[in-house]
Amino acid sequence: MNAPVSIVHTHVHSLRILSGAEALVARVLAAEGSAGYGFTLNLDAAVARDMAAWDAAARTRGVPLCALLGGCRRKSVAVERDDGRGTLLRVDPFAVGSVEDVQTMAARADGALALVAPNAHPWEIAFCAALAAALAGSDVRIALPAEPPFPSIAVQEIPGVGVDWSLEPAFAMIRW
Repeated sequence: MNAPVSIVHTHVHSLRILSGAEALVARVLAAEGSAGYGFTLNLDAAVARDMAAWDAAARTRGVPLCALLGGCRRKSVAVERDDGRGTLLRVDPFAVGSVEDVQTMAARADGALALVAPNAHPWEIAFCAALAAALAGSDVRIALPAEPPFPSIAVQEIPGVGVDWSLEPAFAMIRW
């Protein structure tokens, strides 16, 4: 799989988030000069790097992530508790390998799927919303392991991933 931009530098940091869990946060510098950021809570640096590359690509072009993935098909995405039942295909975008893999799985599911945010962290939910906005099909949701704090999440229409990095104070302390 190729990155969506030509990457000239990748930097990954491990940080302890407020919940006590460990996260890997990646920053990539694209040849075009933009920086992109990504993360993972499953400690697979490749996931963080892939997300950062997509973030850099969207920032370079000045478009939201969903625009790079085929267009923004929805303004908001339903958020529900993942009870493990139902007919939707459950996909953990942080475990499948890449954004392209998520798109392939969604196409096979004919758009009826739930993107799982396994830790229900706001960064995970925001990234799932950006992916869900671009996926074809009428039934695309975000599934959380606990009762969601809100019934839906608005899709950010800002360049990049739309993750609010300020939610974790340790992110601001990273020396890139």
